[in-house]
Amino acid sequence: MKHFIDEAKHKEEQVRKKEVINEHQQSEAEKENHVQYEQFHKTLTYLIYTVNQLSPESRKPIVEIGSTHLPDDNIYEYYSSSYQTVVRKTLFFFKKEKIYNWWRRIIVEITSTPDEIYIKLHEKGTSETNINDVIKKKLKIKVKISKLTPDIAVWMIDYLGYTISNHELISILKQKANRNSIE
Repeated sequence: MKHFIDEAKHKEEQVRKKEVINEHQQSEAEKENHVQYEQFHKTLTYLIYTVNQLSPESRKPIVEIGSTHLPDDNIYEYYSSSYQTVVRKTLFFFKKEKIYNWWRRIIVEITSTPDEIYIKLHEKGTSETNINDVIKKKLKIKVKISKLTPDIAVWMIDYLGYTISNHELISILKQKANRNSIE
């Protein structure tokens, strides 16, 4: 009769073998997704470069727009910032205007599922007068990489340029990229 330690070691070895096989398959799918997504990424970075070439007056309300991606990382990030005036009601009928610093981010996460990515939309506004007065919104959607077109890239730049809301971009992605959303 085998000792329970020997049986446990044998089970762990089997689990490790399965994990190595799964990691290899996932990494192959992730590599393929990176290759497939790269053209869309180039389109987005070109549009961001084009916006950055505009004068600060022409690109208002955008103060800053850019993108980051580390090689061998599964996350692409596109971001922008602006100043916006928000009207908030206080004490039922009084309205008070506040200026907020706004940041918008689109985070694209490459998954290990073939032809699939997550697009996460983050929006945060901080009052200039009260740092504790913060407005946050986050949405997430699964999208097929093969359905990403230059038109969708333009819509994403419109989102970063504060011309459409995050709900409008999500509805466009649902229509065009044909996946269900997760909120």
